Amino acid sequence: MITAAYVPKIGMAEDDISVTEWLRSNGDEVKQGEPIVVIETAKASSEVEAPASGFLFHLRQPADMLKVGDVLGVIVDSPEEFEEFKVDNEGTRGARTGTPTAEEDDAAGAGRTRASLTGKPGAQSTGAPPPQRAAEDRREPLAGMRLAIARNMLASLQTAAQMTVFAEADLTELDRFRKELLLDNSAQKITYVDLFCKLTATVLKEFPVVNSSLIDNEIVYWGHCNVGFAVALEHGLVVPVVKDADRKSLSVISREISKLSRKARENRLDVGDCEGGTFTLTSGGRNEVEFMTPIINPPQCAILGLGKIGPKPAIHRGELAIRTMTHLCLTHDHRVVDGVMAGEFVGRLKELAQSREQFERILR
Repeated sequence: MITAAYVPKIGMAEDDISVTEWLRSNGDEVKQGEPIVVIETAKASSEVEAPASGFLFHLRQPADMLKVGDVLGVIVDSPEEFEEFKVDNEGTRGARTGTPTAEEDDAAGAGRTRASLTGKPGAQSTGAPPPQRAAEDRREPLAGMRLAIARNMLASLQTAAQMTVFAEADLTELDRFRKELLLDNSAQKITYVDLFCKLTATVLKEFPVVNSSLIDNEIVYWGHCNVGFAVALEHGLVVPVVKDADRKSLSVISREISKLSRKARENRLDVGDCEGGTFTLTSGGRNEVEFMTPIINPPQCAILGLGKIGPKPAIHRGELAIRTMTHLCLTHDHRVVDGVMAGEFVGRLKELAQSREQFERILR
């Protein structure tokens, strides 16, 4: 009996799904329910379990691009049954088995022979030694998370009328407040992302158009403020979402961001962790990035970037002083949000972040 293992639906993703890693080798005996392969979308990765017990044979390889419903591999009662399956499906080349055909192997072997003689694939031998190369070039397919990010960002720039406004903000008092919180509760490390997640959600309630999306020629004003925050990974980034950030305390937001960030770096995010965002927050982190022009995460209509936060000379109460400064960088879709409105939004956020009397009422 032959049982196929299919690409399951992962959240809203229908295509741009790739094979990341086979957990069991070609020809291994597996049990029903055992994880056999890891697949990946732009937002999350997922393990696919064996639909039956038997011998596993791969029909897709790492970096292959798939869509929901494609066959990943088959599980058969015996290796001989798989050989019969290959013969019966010889005319179907849409899926690749884990072993090359005889023709492919012959062609590859010939290419390797010619390359071993000359150093150039497919070239005729001249008897001369191969040229020495200072360094080896390396190529890898644009696939999986990296491909999905590339398509998403390009589509964002090609669709939305994006413009970025900047404001320099003095965070000296906010920095002092953060340090006081750390002294009060050393077990919970409050970060600037935590603080700005809560402050931004508060300002979004005052400027609902910034917390909206343009969908099918309709502006949808979201009734909830779900703030996504970018987490950098080795092969890209993901944007987990803090749901209803305007209704949660700073302490709860901080715990959620910490938990979601840890899950992201351990590749354990659930699809639901990255869905439903209405606004995105990104930060330069420890990098020397003074300001940025972040790209909107569709279908949202705005994204806030935080530049480097640190000591800089600034005018404070009419005198030159060293203050904790940053740049607030708001990219907005000009089809929905006018420049004046974007400027007012950033101005209001700056006002909150600089006034201890105001931000303490929100953050305590």
